[in-house]
Amino acid sequence: MKKINIGKHAVVLILIIFWIVMYAMSSSFRLGDNLKSILREASMTGIAALGMTFIIIMGDFDLSIGSMVALLGIVMAGFMNSAGLIPSLVIVCAIGVVCGFINGVIIAYFNVPAFITTLGTYYSFRAMAYILNDANTIICTNPVFLKIGSGSIGVIPVPFIIFIVLGVIGCIVLNRTVYGRNVRALGNSEKACKISGINTKKVKMLAFMLMGLCTAVSTMVITARQACASTDVATNFHFDAITVVVLGGTKLTGGEGSIFNTIIAAILYATISNCLNLYHVDAKWQRICMGLILLMAFSFGFIQQLIVKMRENSQKKITQNA
Repeated sequence: MKKINIGKHAVVLILIIFWIVMYAMSSSFRLGDNLKSILREASMTGIAALGMTFIIIMGDFDLSIGSMVALLGIVMAGFMNSAGLIPSLVIVCAIGVVCGFINGVIIAYFNVPAFITTLGTYYSFRAMAYILNDANTIICTNPVFLKIGSGSIGVIPVPFIIFIVLGVIGCIVLNRTVYGRNVRALGNSEKACKISGINTKKVKMLAFMLMGLCTAVSTMVITARQACASTDVATNFHFDAITVVVLGGTKLTGGEGSIFNTIIAAILYATISNCLNLYHVDAKWQRICMGLILLMAFSFGFIQQLIVKMRENSQKKITQNA
């Protein structure tokens, strides 16, 4: 019988315990509308975190996605008012892929570190959003589009359905395809990948293009949820997405990660934020709490290793006593 690695799925246990405690303590938390709100919030960050999971497994990260959301939102809202819903959604996906392509080409083919590249495009994409719309907000009134952010199918929010569908696709790509294996291999050793004949440049470029596509879908949900497109949106979006991915156990050093854990971590992250609001925690203290969560997420790998060592030591003692 295969043993379950508790260390690798600790985030699932944490979420279950957190929900049980909050369900018992807070009547507001138990409300159906509040639970829907948690799933919606989880989806907005979580969809982008799916793409970020591939990037971090590969050993890189993308700081530009918040600015990409601002740029894509302005473009999408502008086209929606003139060209209609479907063309605007297609266009925003295409531009998202192009933005990812730009990052990928610079990183993979010009050997510029991901930190420098995406920091540069972080400023560039945001500046382009300001230039395109002179820092004005565009109101979205299309009722069908607004359903993407606020609608539900039965009791399940539409954004969460989109999130889960993309998550299933992400799991299949990461775990069942050659490309997914190449992403993991690249995170473990780029030198070994090159010796094995893997086109590492192409793998990197495709990962950033996937990141751009996921960011475009997140943009749809965020813009529909807020019913407007703004140049000042998603200023800390990249930190939220990276925190969710690392909180899900994906190693910053690369080579190991889980789409499933990223989904669970997104729900946990949104739940914590929701609970801080339910208890009317001051915005300044909320920032401190989220900062501590970020630190905890980055320490998660160490905690997992500690759990594994404790289990190994206990097993050795049992063996010696036997």
